[in-house]
Amino acid sequence: MKTFLRNRPFLEESTVPGAPDPREQDEKERYVARQLWWALIGLALFALALLFGWGGAHAAGDRAAGDAALFAPTADLAAALERARRVGRSGVAVLYEMDGCGECARLKSVTFRDETLRREFRAHFVPVSLRADEPVALRDFDGRRTTQAGFANEQRVFALPTLVFYDLDGIPVARQPGGRWPAGEWLRLARYVRDAGYEQAPFVPLANTRHH
Repeated sequence: MKTFLRNRPFLEESTVPGAPDPREQDEKERYVARQLWWALIGLALFALALLFGWGGAHAAGDRAAGDAALFAPTADLAAALERARRVGRSGVAVLYEMDGCGECARLKSVTFRDETLRREFRAHFVPVSLRADEPVALRDFDGRRTTQAGFANEQRVFALPTLVFYDLDGIPVARQPGGRWPAGEWLRLARYVRDAGYEQAPFVPLANTRHH
């Protein structure tokens, strides 16, 4: 054994590390640099995606809020009145309408798309809609069980659309049948009710508004 060890080269060629090749070292450094560069680009793109995705989601949410129906269908006028009292509104604005009514559709899709008008209604009233021709269940302002058609008949609503404003006691204080008014005239009516102008005098529309 001693002879074998003595005769065996102290270090075989396979165990001796060769000197590093400068070209290989440079290539490794370039590879690491490229990987870091692509990682930074990926992080930047991810951050941009989060930023624009968040902004887009909020923009979509804003558009959805803007597109939401101003007059939400309801089956509970007592709850709408309670909400108006709770959040400090002037009352409840009830739009009486029916399916297949072209004037009703025009009023909602054209006139009441005006942003100033929508803000006024949402800031000072609880706007809701009723189907004046349908015998579906309804709880009125006093909590009584009735139907939407029956309540419309009690309120003497015979032309559609008709918008009726109710004060915080559930008493009608102003009404307007038809949908031919421009947005500005509806805005005047809403402010008249908001300011309780009905306590002083009837609402007087501008002379030429009925012809628009």
